[in-house]
Amino acid sequence: MNITSTTGTKPGFVRVSGRFCLAGAAVGVLVALNGLLVSPSVGTDRYSYPHTPGAFAVSEGLIVVNHLLLLAGVFGLIRSGAAGGGLGRAGSWTAMVGLVGLTFCEVGAIVLADSAYPTSQTDALDTGYGITSILIGTGFVLAGIATIRTRQWTGWAAYTPLACGLAVFLLVLPGVFLFGDDTFTVGRLTLMAWMLAFAALGLALGRRAPVATAGLRPTQSPSAASDR
Repeated sequence: MNITSTTGTKPGFVRVSGRFCLAGAAVGVLVALNGLLVSPSVGTDRYSYPHTPGAFAVSEGLIVVNHLLLLAGVFGLIRSGAAGGGLGRAGSWTAMVGLVGLTFCEVGAIVLADSAYPTSQTDALDTGYGITSILIGTGFVLAGIATIRTRQWTGWAAYTPLACGLAVFLLVLPGVFLFGDDTFTVGRLTLMAWMLAFAALGLALGRRAPVATAGLRPTQSPSAASDR
């Protein structure tokens, strides 16, 4: 018989979600690199810095695509069963809710593309970014702990969900909110590092059989199962 995860999900579905997650991480890295390398077209007193409002809207649109692709990765983690139920499922759904909220923040940023900075509106949006990022980080930390405990993923793959969560608290939030005049540069670098954690998650999901032994009884070998 074909060996699938404890949720009954076909491994092919999980692998495809991993490819989406990996593609999303690549988009995120490219957008961050572009922000670092492009010559500023406006001053730091404009919300679209360093882009013109039009270029900023395009960049934010790509970030929306990035978030949607990463959402596929979270959904793949849920469907794989690697994080188990209970804590793992609750954490995964918390991360998903946070990513959906972050996506709406990006849409809000497009609306404010021609705004001055800071304003009461941009302050409110920054608060939204902070809250949704904390949700994502908390969700992934919980799901990551559960994934390690279930032992359905082995080696480096077992630590990828936790890495996605810890990166929020150790890199992203300090980089975006604590570096004063260097916030833009440091923020982009930390976001790139966060995307590398998602790339690792995508690779873990994309492995041919990330939870190959799930659903087998301890005394039942894969070869015996295939003969049934």
